[in-house]
Amino acid sequence: MIFDRIKIGVICSLLLCGCNRFAREGEFTLMVTMSETDPRNKLYLFYKGENDCARVDSAVYEEGKFMLKGRVAYPQRAVMRVMWGDQRLPEAFEDGVDYTNDAIFVFLEKGEIRVAANKTLRGAVVSGTPSNNDFQVYTDSIRFYRDWLDDYRERFGKAYRDRDGEALDSLNKENIVVKKKKFEVEKKYFDCHPGSLVSLDWLVRSYNIAREKSTILPLFESLSEQVKNSIPGRKYKELLCTTLSVEPGNLAPDFTAEDVMGKNVMLSSFRGQYVLLDFWASWCGPCRRENVNVLRVYERFKEKGFAVVGYSLDSSEKSWQNAVKQDSLPWVQLSGLGVVCVDVAKLYGVSAIPSNFLIDPEGKILAVDLRGEELEKALEQVLESREW
Repeated sequence: MIFDRIKIGVICSLLLCGCNRFAREGEFTLMVTMSETDPRNKLYLFYKGENDCARVDSAVYEEGKFMLKGRVAYPQRAVMRVMWGDQRLPEAFEDGVDYTNDAIFVFLEKGEIRVAANKTLRGAVVSGTPSNNDFQVYTDSIRFYRDWLDDYRERFGKAYRDRDGEALDSLNKENIVVKKKKFEVEKKYFDCHPGSLVSLDWLVRSYNIAREKSTILPLFESLSEQVKNSIPGRKYKELLCTTLSVEPGNLAPDFTAEDVMGKNVMLSSFRGQYVLLDFWASWCGPCRRENVNVLRVYERFKEKGFAVVGYSLDSSEKSWQNAVKQDSLPWVQLSGLGVVCVDVAKLYGVSAIPSNFLIDPEGKILAVDLRGEELEKALEQVLESREW
């Protein structure tokens, strides 16, 4: 579905209105029945407690079930995992958890939450409260993806071990097709469940606010007033209104960062030139390979008003500077290793690298994530006919 562009300032003003909400806090009871499990196992629940601090609760297996009680300040998606009692706890759980045997997601909210499982948590049925009933419908809708993923991982592992480039290429293409199908199914769920917190949760997880703000705003507005004015809804509203958009046509957010000599450099100091703001790191193989392309394009257009500003996500100054020398990168190199006033990667919604932004002489973003020939063709269009 294609949405008309919406005036972001007006929408943000509207989003902050309204006071209706789901319950501010709620006591929950989580009951997990399992047909069979090691008696040494414990159930661990990972969620956000007071002041959104990470919290972990646990329960032991008794009489065929785990029972755990707690309180949450607002409804939220949490991770539940069954582990041996003496097993070391992981620091975090996120993407992919719902496709493992020993961990699933569950919604914590006021009421009794029931989970029915067999020998593992995989395929467990969640019910008992409105959001968990909704979440089970969502989970069932994408079950095809989980089942496909098992076979895909096995085939991918074999192709990788055999160094079968043709098979790997075919599998990557298949992955794109199936993930697209999964997204379409999830979007259909979202459209059909505007009054569900599960839909809000999917929206939050599926879009990059900085890069897709104009798409997110109408989607958020399509949710029910109750969902939008819930505590999670209001938190997301505030994030929408405070996050700058880095979509083509908008001004590139300005920032100041230190170069390899420790000197402060402002992005806006490059006004008057076409600038490629390039996010990379020494440990990123695809970034290092793309450096070759960027260098070639830079040498071709540097005398015609084209500049590159590299921004490293390295945590080691030595590794960063060694990579700059090894790749013979002649342009300005910045990083967040010095005194950081702003998280530039977060400001630009960068969640994976390599990533770049082509910025025009007025400071507006022309394009995002141009690679190789795409970058060269874009610069040909704007620079070859430019008069100097």
